[in-house]
Amino acid sequence: MQEMKGELKTAAPEEAVTGSEEQPQPLVFSNKDWELTQAYSDLFKILSDENTCSDFYGGPRKATTVLNSFVPLVESHRLLKELSFLMTGRPRIIHNPVTGLSYRLFDRATINSDGSFYHRRLDSLHRFPADVGSFPPGTRQARALILLHELGHLIEREDHSWLLPDDGHDGAQSARNTLLVQRACRAQLEALK
Repeated sequence: MQEMKGELKTAAPEEAVTGSEEQPQPLVFSNKDWELTQAYSDLFKILSDENTCSDFYGGPRKATTVLNSFVPLVESHRLLKELSFLMTGRPRIIHNPVTGLSYRLFDRATINSDGSFYHRRLDSLHRFPADVGSFPPGTRQARALILLHELGHLIEREDHSWLLPDDGHDGAQSARNTLLVQRACRAQLEALK
């Protein structure tokens, strides 16, 4: 789930022209945990190729540019058990007039350290951590789907709406957003082992 607080702010001119016309290169992290680093690596590989998943995000260049801007901001902290992810703060709008890419980044992007990204469910009778789409919690597929869901909240469409509608504390909207991403990326997610 995503929560957004604060107002919209536009990136300063020096922030506005980010990236280049070439395909972004993968980032190397020294300060991220293994699970987040693996999920980033999985997503960079998926989104770098022409496929249904990268097409959903506007193509490899757009998808990997936003992924590379987003993941370095992600931190892990304990959140409410119902939340997998939380974005808060004032969004910055990034616009690259060369590529036409527009996206937003929030002040804080937090993965629940006690949630579905990191933990598997020990007993099938318990609800938490919850499945992510149709994938069991704590799996590579679940981690990738969580980040893909959040990525969809960041990318602006040509009509100036967001690729995925904001879901805040609306669990039903969050589930619909997750299933929309899962449908677009199913083959690539299922290939993760």
